[in-house]
Amino acid sequence: MSQRVLVIGSGGREHAICWKLSQSPKISQIFALPGSYGIQQVKKCQNLDAKVLDPKDFEAIAKWSKENEVSLVVVGPEDPLALGLGDVLQKAGIACFGPGKQGAQIEADKKWAKDFMLRHGIPTARYESFTDTDKAKAFIKSAPYPALVVKAAGLAAGKGVVVAANVEEACQAVDEILGQLKYGQAGATLVVEELLEGEEISVLAFTDGKNVRAMLPAQDHKRLGNGDSGPNTGGMGAYCPCPLISQPALELVQKAVLERAVQGLAKERISYQGVLYAGLMLTRDGPRVLEFNCRFGDPETQVILPLLETDLFEVMLACCTGKLDKVTLQWRSGVSAVGVILASAGYPETSTKGCVITGLPANNTPTQLIFHSGLAVNKEKQALTNGGRVLIAIALDAGLKEAAAKATKLAGSISFSGSGAQYRTDIAQKAFKIATANAPGLSYKDSGVDIDAGDALVQRIKPLSRGTQRPGVLGGLGGFGGLFRLNELSYKEPVIAEATQGVGAKIKLALEHELYENVGYDLFALSANDLLEFGAEPVAFLDYIACGKLNVPLAAQLVKGMADGCRDARCALVGGETAEMPSLYGPGQHDMAGYCVGIVEKSRVLPRFDLYQPGDLLIGLPSSGLHCAGFNEILRRLQELKVNLKDLSPVDGGEDGLSLAHSLATPTRLYVQQLLTHLQNGDEIKSVAHVTHGLLNDVKRLLPEGFETTLDFGAVPVPKIFGWLAGKLKLSAGTLLERHNCGIGMLLVLPQTSQLWRTSLPGAKVLGVLQRRAKTSTGAAVQVRNFTEQLERVAAPFGGLGERELPEELKKLSSKDTVTASRAECFENAAGRRLTRVPGHYKDPILILGTDGVGTKLKIAQQTNRNSSVGIDLVAMCVNDILCNGAEPLSFSSYYACGQWQEELAKEVHSGVLEGSRQANSSFIDSHSAALPLLYEPQVYDLAGFALGIAERSGILPRLSDIQPGDVLIGLPSSGVHSNGFSLVHAVLKRVGLGINDRAPFSEKTIGEELLVPTKIYVKALADLLSQPNHGIKALAHITGGGLSENIPRVLRKDLAVRLDANEFQLPPVFAWLAAAGNISSSELQRTYNCGLGLVLVVYATDADRVLKELRYPQRASVVGEVIARKDPKRPQVVVQNFEAVLAKTQKMLSMPRKRVAVLISGTGSNLQALIDATRDSAQGVHADIVLVISNKPGVLGLERAHRAGIPSVVIAHKDFKTRELYDDELTRNLKAARVDLVCLAGFMRILSAPFVREWCGRLINIHPSLLPKFPGLHVQRQALEAGEKESGCTVHFVDEGVDTGAILVQAAVPILPGDDEDTLTQRIHKAEHWAFPRALALLASGTVRLNAEGRTTLPS
Repeated sequence: MSQRVLVIGSGGREHAICWKLSQSPKISQIFALPGSYGIQQVKKCQNLDAKVLDPKDFEAIAKWSKENEVSLVVVGPEDPLALGLGDVLQKAGIACFGPGKQGAQIEADKKWAKDFMLRHGIPTARYESFTDTDKAKAFIKSAPYPALVVKAAGLAAGKGVVVAANVEEACQAVDEILGQLKYGQAGATLVVEELLEGEEISVLAFTDGKNVRAMLPAQDHKRLGNGDSGPNTGGMGAYCPCPLISQPALELVQKAVLERAVQGLAKERISYQGVLYAGLMLTRDGPRVLEFNCRFGDPETQVILPLLETDLFEVMLACCTGKLDKVTLQWRSGVSAVGVILASAGYPETSTKGCVITGLPANNTPTQLIFHSGLAVNKEKQALTNGGRVLIAIALDAGLKEAAAKATKLAGSISFSGSGAQYRTDIAQKAFKIATANAPGLSYKDSGVDIDAGDALVQRIKPLSRGTQRPGVLGGLGGFGGLFRLNELSYKEPVIAEATQGVGAKIKLALEHELYENVGYDLFALSANDLLEFGAEPVAFLDYIACGKLNVPLAAQLVKGMADGCRDARCALVGGETAEMPSLYGPGQHDMAGYCVGIVEKSRVLPRFDLYQPGDLLIGLPSSGLHCAGFNEILRRLQELKVNLKDLSPVDGGEDGLSLAHSLATPTRLYVQQLLTHLQNGDEIKSVAHVTHGLLNDVKRLLPEGFETTLDFGAVPVPKIFGWLAGKLKLSAGTLLERHNCGIGMLLVLPQTSQLWRTSLPGAKVLGVLQRRAKTSTGAAVQVRNFTEQLERVAAPFGGLGERELPEELKKLSSKDTVTASRAECFENAAGRRLTRVPGHYKDPILILGTDGVGTKLKIAQQTNRNSSVGIDLVAMCVNDILCNGAEPLSFSSYYACGQWQEELAKEVHSGVLEGSRQANSSFIDSHSAALPLLYEPQVYDLAGFALGIAERSGILPRLSDIQPGDVLIGLPSSGVHSNGFSLVHAVLKRVGLGINDRAPFSEKTIGEELLVPTKIYVKALADLLSQPNHGIKALAHITGGGLSENIPRVLRKDLAVRLDANEFQLPPVFAWLAAAGNISSSELQRTYNCGLGLVLVVYATDADRVLKELRYPQRASVVGEVIARKDPKRPQVVVQNFEAVLAKTQKMLSMPRKRVAVLISGTGSNLQALIDATRDSAQGVHADIVLVISNKPGVLGLERAHRAGIPSVVIAHKDFKTRELYDDELTRNLKAARVDLVCLAGFMRILSAPFVREWCGRLINIHPSLLPKFPGLHVQRQALEAGEKESGCTVHFVDEGVDTGAILVQAAVPILPGDDEDTLTQRIHKAEHWAFPRALALLASGTVRLNAEGRTTLPS
């Protein structure tokens, strides 16, 4: 450890070189000239101040090196090599890693280098060189190949290359580089090259002048912005190794490029040692050399050297001593490095120095590195920007995707004060894109969800549903909701009762022992029995089945069990939902929820606590066994005891060959047939309690304050199954009373004189007698006699009783957590349960029922711990469905099942359900909640929702027979992915290696934040319209699972189809990203996702304008297509024109940097708020961010809006400036400091000067409250009213030097109504402005429109 090394340079490349050299055990000290703060922190490193040694005095460097016994000088930058430092050192006998002046020509003189390649047969682009601008431009215009690459022949710090998009740009580059000498004498000679097509990569090699050792291939990213947009730079990031070049191509580069170049140099008697850098284009015809460099590349060095295992000092010394053939390069296997450059504001044109840098990691680690390119430190030890490229953030990982994600995240965690940092978020994405393009396209089926299987299940269960039909049922399965006509019943004042239930872990028992129909029957029986507590007749039932993988025959058997129960109770199975969720449920795992709607006469609503008298009888009806309570703990403990449930049952049924599983899975007894007639007569039964929470708990529910009872089991036998359970699990008698029905499935309160229990209710037993409870009584309201004795008798054969307890499985949030504003029709019965009156204005009311879940969107919520919005999704998915039948939503109920009960989590989820119910104008009825560790992991939960709505029969949608070709389709936009297709989203994220906390590639938010945007609820949007008798709507289609392709046909006859135009609705960028990242085909995208349309209206052509006027501005609705005849039944029913073009356009937009926008205001800033909302709603596709708000007045509301949104704002008071020009100069200074691209005037009450307007020409827009060219200037509403106009509106236009005379981007018309005054007209125009301004900004920011030289708005060519 005695060698001393001098490294010339101060950038990130030299920092990386010093860091790597410091790891050599042979080096004792490294000097850096001039070095940097970062280098000084590296072990063994010491900076040399320019006062000690001048970096430009080569003789002094040689002398100092000799005096200080330097063994090796490593030259980082190209300039010292081009100026001959290597020659001076070699002459002085000092080993120099880097060529002499002649060898450096290969980079320093582009013309010489191109001629050299030509002389030695090195594959490169065709070219010519020039010293005359006219000749260069003439060649560009007449060349037999696209001569669009213009290079300064000399050194220009990596910036002297322009890759022009067309001939005009190439000629402009000639004028700048050669004509204006933009890069000084480096551009005095110009090289014009053929534009090669392909991917650009870098292959660096060590050489001693004879031997060549290639390094791992890397890829640099020269352009400033994402998607290779913006100006050329010295490099904005790199990654290594680069998989874009194949092994055969690498071998070709080794022989035909690197070795041929070194041999050529030797032939021309040019000594060369150090690095030979080949910049290559991978063309169809093989690799072609774009340029050679004579040194390490920056930033490639920073990602290559961390992967080198061989001692760098040994390699460099071997290059200098001609012994490279003795060295074998060793590289880290299975590791990728990705580096992201952070540049200061203004780069590459200028740099911003002195900005404080925060967020820097304390130290480099084996997987995370920071190298400094232009970073200084002040007296306070604060890191400051000190150049264009400031630093590079590097991450190393086994996977390239993971390394890229981590490097980008690391870069994002570092901040520069002032105007901030510039960095790309797509480093290494090219490798992913090519890999994705070559990878098979993902589909919904690939992600574990089979839409065809779901359709097959619907067809299979349709006959089961038809078998349950009863008077009142309209339609069948397959629509958006289930329909039931109330007038088919004989109720005078009908009240609606609802019940939601689940079967708990009993489903696990049923699945393992193929008792599917049993548990299906359970689900219905539990729900229907619950309705009896209200005195209600069950009339309609919905089911929700969730699973990891849909097994159609199995699911059909579950539904068959439900249908059997429905038939027994004369209740109709009107619909259901099957959710396939492979990331929430494992293979074979299922859960179920049921929802039953009943009707009861208002005067017969139970319970009637007001009729209770001392001496009333508490009657118990026998259960069929355990029913569905407590199975999670029962099955867990039996599994611990290794009880084989396939053994013969030790209780009833065993003698007939029934297994223990059969005994445990005996279906819940259905009590509808026994009780309904008596309930409807209403003369004896005072109350009913379905025993699901444990016998004691349910008896308590029957006892109002002031009553008590004693349960006496002296004459009430306990079924053997409870004795076996108690003996096997060593349970106490008390825990069975608390958690199980103990043989009593239903409780009734009857008058003391009633004989009903004796004559009409087989098996009924008197359990107790109600008594008045003394006010001073301190004992329990429910006492129990003789139960322990009865239980001991049946438990004795199985080991007798124990002391073990059972946990509670059914959970309930406190009433204060379920409080929400209810509709006027909602009321509570005496027990506090909610019911709904049928609104009196309905003459022929139709109940409409809908159910849905949230799918694997729940997984995003659970992973991000952001659970408050999925409840909104749940409500939206259900109410939007029933809306499609023309329903007015009335009420909502939910099902929540989890692995581990966490009350705060449950409250958070439930808060979203309540908020969704509020948005849907629905009363929240109830939630069935259960903790089921056997079905769910601790942090996992599932949700199901059930919506009930009502409609006049004459208003039921769809009106299939009325729909005809020529009908108009109006689309309401979605808020994003909504709640379908998330299994495919998870598959895409997995493929591209992104996590939900990473920044979304299509917005400024995280992926998790974007994906959790709630599903839009369309109830309030359509409520007024649907309430009109002649609304003109024939059908509504909610675009849910199955996307556009599967949902619109649900409202079409088979002889009809629709033609949509993708140009007429916004494709949210998330779908464009998903398509690209997952290589998802357009047809699969349309079959899986809403693609930007959340709801589609089919409207009479004659009513389309009227409907659109109501929806366009507040809902951003648009005409999106029309109904057409379907002549070929084999052709699809949904055709989307221009989809591929829109998809490609949106994907291209995502590759461009987001525009930075400033908004200038003077007042309330309502249009500012509209722009903020739009830019932060990625679904609107506004590819821009508001980065600055400027007001000419202090204290205005618009500034408060900016503050609340976290947007920097500044007050520039015009009174502080003597002239308008000085004021506008200050505006420009602030705008440029914030790197603003576009400026929006939103109520900015200042006339701008001509120089300012010219400075921002084509980037400055204004909104004006009239339909220009009518009524420019002020008081425009007054002018419109005085002129007797029938229409006004607003205009968004480019600002020119006239008054409201600039080219128009967007206009929005507003009718002038009879009785309008200035205020009312202004308010309606404001709504139009809030639609028009964001739309105009979206068009401008995406490049869809621009201002041409003639001052007109044009589409780009």
